[in-house]
Amino acid sequence: MRSQANRGRDFETLLNMTNSMYQKNGLACVHKVPTEFLPLRDARGKIVGCKVEHKSCVDYLGRYRGNPVAVEAKHTEQGRIQFDRVEPHQAAYMDDFCMAPGAVGLVVVSFGLRRFYAVPWPFWKAARDVWLSGRKRGVSVSVGSHGMFWDTPGAASVTPEQMLPEWEVKPETRLFLPYLRIIDKMDWRMVL
Repeated sequence: MRSQANRGRDFETLLNMTNSMYQKNGLACVHKVPTEFLPLRDARGKIVGCKVEHKSCVDYLGRYRGNPVAVEAKHTEQGRIQFDRVEPHQAAYMDDFCMAPGAVGLVVVSFGLRRFYAVPWPFWKAARDVWLSGRKRGVSVSVGSHGMFWDTPGAASVTPEQMLPEWEVKPETRLFLPYLRIIDKMDWRMVL
């Protein structure tokens, strides 16, 4: 049985391979943000464990076609993913990051390593905020950004079928998981 800490390791490996191919082909430069750990030592000074010293901002930072990009990767083995899987400090970072002109925040989701989605931050944020605001279950909000429009599910989580088809990322041989192509689908004249 896989531990909670390693539940997304295979997904992270796939994203790392994809990012290497993006860079090798001169398409993007996106790197993993390292997590700072503090070693825990026993009375003899031997390292017996570690704890997170500082919470990371997001999983990946970089640029794609001149656009700054922040990526938070989330994996689930379930048929739904909770919006609050993006932690408050990560959401605050995405909010600040996306204020810069041309900056793009993405939540890249793996459903059991079988289906993948790259959700632009304004949509994830809207669905997360609606749910966290304590509104009644089933209340949906329409969100528009970069020429895309989506009605949030009005629930704490979302299924692949409730996401926009434009957000789905199909694995391929050349780039493994070309998740940054969502940026090419965004209409930069229609930033709402």
